[in-house]
Amino acid sequence: MALKNKKTDKEKLLEQVFGKDAPNRKLTEDDIKALQYNPFEGHELSEEWKAIEENSKKLQAETQKILEKYTEEDFERLKSEIRKDFGDTLPADQQETLTIVHNQLELNEKFEEAEKKLNEQVLCQKEYNHALVMAFRRPTVMGVQPSGLKAAILITGQKATGRHTSVNLATQYLAQQELLTNASISTINLAHYGGKEDESNLIQDLYTAINKSQVILFDNIEQIAAGFLPYIQEIVTEGQLTLNKRYTLSNKQLVETANTLVKDTVKSLSFKGKYLIFITTYKTEKLLEVVGVKFINTMSDVIKTRDIVKEDIDVIYPAKLTDFQKKCTENLKIDVEVDDSVKEYVIDNFIDSENVTFVMNFFTKCYEALAEYKLQNIKDETINLKMTVKDNMIRFVAGEENRSMDELLPKVLEDAKEEVRKELDQLVGLTEIKQYILSLEDFYEAQKLREKQGLKTTEVSKHMIFTGNPGTGKTTIARLIAKYLKAIGVLSNGQLIEVSRNDLVGKYLGHTAPQTMQVIKSALGGILFIDEAYSLYRGTNDSFGLEAIDTLVKAMEDNRDDLIVILAGYTREMKVFLESNSGLASRFPNQIEFPDYTAEELYQITVIQAKSKGYRLAEDIEKPLTEYFAKVQASNAQRSGNGRLARNVVEEAIIRQSKRIINDKSQPLDLLILADLDLDFKEDI
Repeated sequence: MALKNKKTDKEKLLEQVFGKDAPNRKLTEDDIKALQYNPFEGHELSEEWKAIEENSKKLQAETQKILEKYTEEDFERLKSEIRKDFGDTLPADQQETLTIVHNQLELNEKFEEAEKKLNEQVLCQKEYNHALVMAFRRPTVMGVQPSGLKAAILITGQKATGRHTSVNLATQYLAQQELLTNASISTINLAHYGGKEDESNLIQDLYTAINKSQVILFDNIEQIAAGFLPYIQEIVTEGQLTLNKRYTLSNKQLVETANTLVKDTVKSLSFKGKYLIFITTYKTEKLLEVVGVKFINTMSDVIKTRDIVKEDIDVIYPAKLTDFQKKCTENLKIDVEVDDSVKEYVIDNFIDSENVTFVMNFFTKCYEALAEYKLQNIKDETINLKMTVKDNMIRFVAGEENRSMDELLPKVLEDAKEEVRKELDQLVGLTEIKQYILSLEDFYEAQKLREKQGLKTTEVSKHMIFTGNPGTGKTTIARLIAKYLKAIGVLSNGQLIEVSRNDLVGKYLGHTAPQTMQVIKSALGGILFIDEAYSLYRGTNDSFGLEAIDTLVKAMEDNRDDLIVILAGYTREMKVFLESNSGLASRFPNQIEFPDYTAEELYQITVIQAKSKGYRLAEDIEKPLTEYFAKVQASNAQRSGNGRLARNVVEEAIIRQSKRIINDKSQPLDLLILADLDLDFKEDI
């Protein structure tokens, strides 16, 4: 059967899989240099590079087609043809070649099995799942990278699209197929290391990771502190991290030591043979601005999850429904029959930006409602009920009983909104500001309705500037805004972090940016309130203050979905401050002026302050106290203290009243009279 001038199937197969020179060709020194040379290093990605990158993807796809083309049957047929040519006993070099080809076919089956399992769990991400498995497979075809890493993989995509889940499951499935040494993944969250003070923690975590796992996941690469970027760049380009301090091992922990006589110090951390996976929500072009082209060029694969859309519910819903029903049966002893109208409800109310989280949260709420139902109907036997939709509301029907999900769930958020509204009502004055706060809910509700109907939504900047004199309610309003936005679902946590210049600006060169970032991270999910913000800028020579401002501006952009920054200060000084950074003013479209309190408003505040402390004012106090407030405000409202002036009047009156009732114990203990007030107006207030 052998032909002299025609290639056999075996030769064709070997050429397609391993190249025309296979299997005899070996890499020369020039080959290795060519592989290591990167003509794009240190340069921005050009149109030519983008074209090359596109061609590379096509080449990878063609390679995969070749690998998938040959089945076990093809291999058996090839062996039969070879036996006809050479008999049953092959020369050693030919037997070795057949073994290599057979191993590749076995690898095909193992990787295909892992991909099949991945598609069963990570739904609606078939192309991404395939790309992820191929990224893990690439070293088996192309060998390790010049750095010694198995692979460096960049995964981009929005939250709740399966990025982390897919990596965990792929690692698990590949380990089951003995394609990875273990199923353990070590995660390094780069957002947790703010500056030099975290260096030892980062080194220790990296050391633990390389000794525990073959797959190391670096989360939030876009939030990496600038000082640690060179560490990551060295790891992906060199396959190791050189330690610039002396470390020694103590109880399997790396410990920094200044003792030069210590033996067996650890001088570097090796990542050779590891799979490094970097995850980000940034698109590649935007991430390039953070990590640089050198980092991007070292990635063996760059893959992206697709956003989940309304049409994907047909695939996702049945799987999540099954999990929900199983959980109800096993944990609550409730068998739930779910009507088709529930699926239509989920589709109609689906919010694109929440991706898979929307469906998961929906069934979580349903489970919480049924858990409450179970508490109200404690029975040993299994409860059978039907879950349906009526009047756009989820309802649970068991016999004659018909309960809505809303009445079973605790109304925490609605109660929180009502609490904020009551607090706003109790505030004196500030009518326009109150209306602005309450209008925020209408805006976000309108955007949700647009999103449900597939219309384009508008995201507005939520950052604010509060200007006005001290004591006009700026901090109080900031706290209420944080609570309110938490209640209506705009902020995830709703905390208010109040800081000043001293909390943001460092004491030495290079300290400001990390210190500012630490403060910003503590405010994520809430509001960062910077009082007397104008003090951050003390002129063009204030490099520390300018560094804090630059860091703040960047962090506002990076975390715009889950952070609100409110700057507060005097009106005139804040105007000068906004001119210190070209990008500052445009990021604060909501500038709110807090007016000084009128004399009548200050009297109302005084009544409220006294009541909160368990006191009441005599009726004859109102007129003289109001006249006093009018004189003070007309003289110098900026220095009067506004609301603080009313508080001071009450506290001073309580002290005088204490002396008075000690001398005359027949007097009411809760009454403040005119004699308790010091209304002697001084012009220098």
